[in-house]
Amino acid sequence: MRALICIHGLLSCKADFSFYNQTLYNYYDMIANYDLPGHGENQLKFNSNNIKKFIVAVYDSLVYKYETIDVIGYSMGGVIACYLQSVRPVNRLVLLAPAYRYLNLKNYHFRSNGSSNSAISQVLPKKNYLHIFRFAKIISDLSDEFKIIYPKTLIIWGKDDYLVKEESGYLLYQMVKNKNRQFIKLANHNHFNIVFSNVVLNIINSFLNE
Repeated sequence: MRALICIHGLLSCKADFSFYNQTLYNYYDMIANYDLPGHGENQLKFNSNNIKKFIVAVYDSLVYKYETIDVIGYSMGGVIACYLQSVRPVNRLVLLAPAYRYLNLKNYHFRSNGSSNSAISQVLPKKNYLHIFRFAKIISDLSDEFKIIYPKTLIIWGKDDYLVKEESGYLLYQMVKNKNRQFIKLANHNHFNIVFSNVVLNIINSFLNE
């Protein structure tokens, strides 16, 4: 029995992974895809302590029923995924544009409504800049919690990503101690379309089939 935990990014909610879910169910008996604190329908305050407690509770709700647990994290969710693997055993780790370091926060653009092909920005409160400040604090706090990445790890980064620089992916890649590690850079992919890409989905499928 296999389970997957999906961890979304700052500017969205669990809908980040709606494009992938149907295909990923070919590999998993259970996909745990929830709104993080301060996002979507989750009314918990958006801060480091609530993020940590929430994601560990999600893992602990699965561990006694499923033999292996994999984690996929997008943007902020990639850093949360790295924190989770430092405190709980994770089999495989997929990081999409992980927002670890070298963030261009000034380039975050907020919209009151999501675009036609994305759930991005549907869930942010009106005080968007406060949300960004909390985000930066959370990234800093979580990053201090891990120095080693243990699972088999796939990192995918878009060459057109103007929010998270390539160095973020390289820093995490260097932390991976597992021999099964990949860092893939894709042309014509940016920070947002990376979660709506058939190319990315095919790469993930290959990684899961190894």
